[in-house]
Amino acid sequence: MSKISIENRLAIHELIAEYSHRVDNYRGEDWAELFVEDGRLTGVDPPMEGRQAFIDQSARLLGGPTEYRHLITNVYVLPGATDERAGAMAYGTVADWGVSPPKMAIFVEYRFDLVRRDGEWKIAEIAIRRPYE
Repeated sequence: MSKISIENRLAIHELIAEYSHRVDNYRGEDWAELFVEDGRLTGVDPPMEGRQAFIDQSARLLGGPTEYRHLITNVYVLPGATDERAGAMAYGTVADWGVSPPKMAIFVEYRFDLVRRDGEWKIAEIAIRRPYE
């Protein structure tokens, strides 16, 4: 059973929703701020680590041929979560709005490792898995 308050559970859901908006709007520095200093994103090529990696990736995405929109849903805070550390799982589709009509580009499963620092939830790691590969 989780020992996490409703307020912190809601804050985690908000953090995950905010993640999508920041990455999809190429707000690299804001995207990076959602992570701890050495935060990681694995399951992508290449894996990303550290806030600068997210800033750099945002710039690459902005200059690329795609216009992705992340749709993260079915967020589930895992048992054992506390008001200081939590894990969460979610499903996600990534739609490409750079084509007409927009199409689903990928489907993924997310696993979040989250920590609360100075009263704010931060992402320590996101592990992405493509279950169909």
